Amino acid sequence: MTRLPEERRTNYLYEFTYSSGPGLREVFQCRYVTPNEAINRFRKILTLTQAPFDFKIRLCDEVTKEESSFQVSGTVDEMLDKFEVFLETSTGFKFEAETVTASESDLRSASSESMTSYEKMQMVIYASFRHGKFSSLDVAEIYEATFGEDLPKSTASTYLARMWNEDRGHLERYGNRSGYSYRLRIELPEVQEDIRRAENILAMMQEESDK
Repeated sequence: MTRLPEERRTNYLYEFTYSSGPGLREVFQCRYVTPNEAINRFRKILTLTQAPFDFKIRLCDEVTKEESSFQVSGTVDEMLDKFEVFLETSTGFKFEAETVTASESDLRSASSESMTSYEKMQMVIYASFRHGKFSSLDVAEIYEATFGEDLPKSTASTYLARMWNEDRGHLERYGNRSGYSYRLRIELPEVQEDIRRAENILAMMQEESDK
């Protein structure tokens, strides 16, 4: 069995529970890996299940014996995003931000099917909201028009909060919990670069769909 390097070894036991059908509960465990590796392993397990639902994660520190758990319903993408936030809060581990930044060769292999809904939402923001403020409802509407897929307003709101919390400084937020609005900081050179890449990816996708 391959041993993890000491700097990547953790004290955590992860237990993922989900439903694979009416009355069918499945449990997957892994231990000592980073939160990122645990999520990746669980994602691979889910690919073997046709329509998983009703997810729960239990995290145990085998040194301190502290436990925490989190349960959520929704799509696989929504669940994975919320599990990442839970693990960041519980362990202090920071997941690498999923951004549209990529090499030019990567742009040509991009497809709607290969990206998560969070990555697609980011592209919508960079390509569509270069001027003025926007809300989660604005994002959900443009997302549906761009990809022909539904993005619930609550999901758009969660994704926007996550993008803002990643602290890359690309978004400014206004308002309060009763209704946030955002602005893309187009004055930043790195934002301009992400705008260009997002536009290129969407243009290539459109060319493929038109063929």
